[in-house]
Amino acid sequence: MGQKKKNKKSKKISGLFLRVFVLVFVVAVAVGIGRQAARYQEVKDETASVAAQVKEEKEKQQEFEARREYYTSDAYIEQIAREQLGMVKSNEILYINRGE
Repeated sequence: MGQKKKNKKSKKISGLFLRVFVLVFVVAVAVGIGRQAARYQEVKDETASVAAQVKEEKEKQQEFEARREYYTSDAYIEQIAREQLGMVKSNEILYINRGE
């Protein structure tokens, strides 16, 4: 009868250790998954932020290209020549208003 009590006692201890091990394992897996989910959200937020910055920079680049095209256009060069240098075309007459 002593052998049966030992077997029952060792089975109870083994079962207890197994339950504790499974519980610790489940908790460890849950914590790991939680950390991974938090990191995933951080990366997702960072990706969205970088995508917004890229979009903003592309818009700035388009504005810059439009201004560059305008500043190199004949219309802009003619406007500057007329306004700042007082130049006229060969078939035009320049009138100066001395009242201004």
